[in-house]
Amino acid sequence: MTAPRPRLLLIEDEATISVALGRLLDRWGFDTIAARTVTEARALLECVAVDLVVIDFRLPDMRGDDFLALLQEEHPELARRSLFITGDYGEQALSAIEATGRPYLLKPFELGIFVHELRTLIDPLEGPKTNGRSTSPTRNSDISAA
Repeated sequence: MTAPRPRLLLIEDEATISVALGRLLDRWGFDTIAARTVTEARALLECVAVDLVVIDFRLPDMRGDDFLALLQEEHPELARRSLFITGDYGEQALSAIEATGRPYLLKPFELGIFVHELRTLIDPLEGPKTNGRSTSPTRNSDISAA
């Protein structure tokens, strides 16, 4: 019997990025559900169990760090398994993300590094050796996402 695939909530308002990451993560052994706003993400969290949350810092209805504060109140264990992604290289944005203590990646990022970070969040001791392994061979050398 195979282990269940980790379910990831991706909160990303840019549809092309969301779709592309969802498809690529599927190949790497993750089930991805997507939300384009914090409101949508909160509604999903009320009815769907997830293992990880990936939060874009700039969202239409709330900044990612403010959403993380809500997540810490409502789902503290899940907040500890969250990761930021951002295309905002500004000092204010990066300082706000760093203040959360959560890992983050700057867009565009290499998918292999992204997957490694996600697997480490699932199991910090085992990291990429156990969780989220894809059963189909994939190349990780030149895959990147915007």
